[in-house]
Amino acid sequence: MVQAAVSAGPFADRLRRTAQLRSRHAFARELLDFYGAVLGVQEKAYQEALSAKPTAVDLVAYVAEMVMPAVANVSIAAGPARLQGAVAARLESSDPREIVAAWVAGEEQVVIDRFLARASLGPVLEALGPDVAASCIGLRDRQHCPSCGGPPQLSYFAIASEDLAAGGRFLLCARCLGSWGYTRMTCPGCGESTSSRLPIFSEEGTASGERGSVVRGLQGKLGDRTGEPHNAVFSHVRIEACQSCRRYVLSIDLASDPAAVPEVDEMAALPLDLYARERGFTKIIPNLMGF
Repeated sequence: MVQAAVSAGPFADRLRRTAQLRSRHAFARELLDFYGAVLGVQEKAYQEALSAKPTAVDLVAYVAEMVMPAVANVSIAAGPARLQGAVAARLESSDPREIVAAWVAGEEQVVIDRFLARASLGPVLEALGPDVAASCIGLRDRQHCPSCGGPPQLSYFAIASEDLAAGGRFLLCARCLGSWGYTRMTCPGCGESTSSRLPIFSEEGTASGERGSVVRGLQGKLGDRTGEPHNAVFSHVRIEACQSCRRYVLSIDLASDPAAVPEVDEMAALPLDLYARERGFTKIIPNLMGF
């Protein structure tokens, strides 16, 4: 079970939100339990990286030697059965440094390698900031993180008090968890900006759902009890898709739910991922848990 966080920093918010959503969404409880266990390991790695301050030159070796063993251990102890076996087998046959280096280089990876690399590297990059993140390989264009060149994991709309220079919409990096402003009604995958090519799918009863395509009946299908008005399970989350590149991201509206933590809420909204996939869309990049 996810325990409430007592420490400060980004992981306290993530652990708090994971515990909230675990109690709210029974269908996501197993996934969120495992995610909460991984967050505990990542929080420790984040704090240790703040103290150790490895340089960009030492980044791959540091992550492989100091963080990945703990990620592997928690995956084997608390992960789904299929993941437990895959992690053990992969680390017996591969050099952890090669797994981390491939993610740093932006190479295509099999699911298990991407999970191990992301879970291990993410908190270290987050602790060390843009100077070290700059050593990662990737495009530095509108669709990629300006710090590390990673792809966008999700889109979110900021609350009113935040910088609205980019129209209030931000993208969150899958690699370093940095954010950057991005134009509304523009595909984060290919840059398409023709509104008729950018379908939005939201639940029935939400403001977005009334304007765009409607996702109906999630609460009945999931047997979920959220207390949300109009029976919406994810009243603050929507699917932002693109008919040009056939990709999508989930978008979290912090104005609708200020308690939301985008990377956690996106993780819990897996029924919306399944809805998008059923309609032929592919996520720009799966999240840490593979959805």
